[in-house]
Amino acid sequence: MKNMDIEWSRLFQEREKIHNRYKEVWDIPLIKRRKQILKRFLKNGMSILDVGAGMKGIKEEIEQLGIQIDYKSMDIDRSIDHDFYDIHDIHESFDCIMLFEVIEHLSLQEGLDLLKTLRERMKDTGILILSTPNIFNPSRFMRDVTHRTFYAYDELCGLLTLAGYATVELYRSYNDALHRYIVKVYLLNFLFRILGIDYGYSIFVVAAKA
Repeated sequence: MKNMDIEWSRLFQEREKIHNRYKEVWDIPLIKRRKQILKRFLKNGMSILDVGAGMKGIKEEIEQLGIQIDYKSMDIDRSIDHDFYDIHDIHESFDCIMLFEVIEHLSLQEGLDLLKTLRERMKDTGILILSTPNIFNPSRFMRDVTHRTFYAYDELCGLLTLAGYATVELYRSYNDALHRYIVKVYLLNFLFRILGIDYGYSIFVVAAKA
């Protein structure tokens, strides 16, 4: 992997900085839905690039929040109508780039290269919002055979630092039927900690240019 033997020590150092901020995964704030992040960070008139957009469900979520944006999508799946099918065909900059449940499908070097490329497509005041399966919830990562690289929250933020970002906020998400939510979050939380596993589905990071 190109340059990873050189950058691995830096990755470890930056990972430790985040680990000092959040000692354990349970120290990361819990949200129910990513809409909470969208509502906090998106503003009317922002230009949005959705990378790995799939069926473009995020566009509908943003519209439901009543936020007016200039939305563009990118995905390699040409069976769906997207604005871009190759990241290198994008020659404009955006206020916000979204990368939901994508980076785990790439190798470590590919993930780093993608993050660097996306940084070049961000405005100086822009933000990156990305998510990846929470590896402390093993079934979230292992149930998809196309997943290639698993990221602990501190390693993901360390990789972002190597790519030229600064972590702004970190979240983990979990939503379920009310009775299961209460049992897991309030009644059995201590047991999850003892076992070293988490009920959280995904890790979300909001990052800006460093």
